[in-house]
Amino acid sequence: MRVLRRPRFLLDIAEELTWLNEKASPEVAEAWYRSLKETIVQLELHPYLGRERKDLHQTGIRSWRLGHFPRWLVFYEATEDSLILYRVRQGTMNLEALKLRS
Repeated sequence: MRVLRRPRFLLDIAEELTWLNEKASPEVAEAWYRSLKETIVQLELHPYLGRERKDLHQTGIRSWRLGHFPRWLVFYEATEDSLILYRVRQGTMNLEALKLRS
């Protein structure tokens, strides 16, 4: 299965790592990043783990929590041959405001 990382997903990673590095510690930021990579591998192996987000405007979007950091959600789409990663955000934010496929 191909894993496609959308540009906004990569920007989210940079923002979250910067925030965690400044507000928590470099060790926490590194642990978060490791957890994200493990979560991506898990989704690559089992792409339908996450629940379909019928509460969002875009169809086919699913979400799954980061393993050791459950406040963060990965928003993605699973197709027959690809895992498309759109966003990684804290679940406490206004999810309706997310622009997922841009």
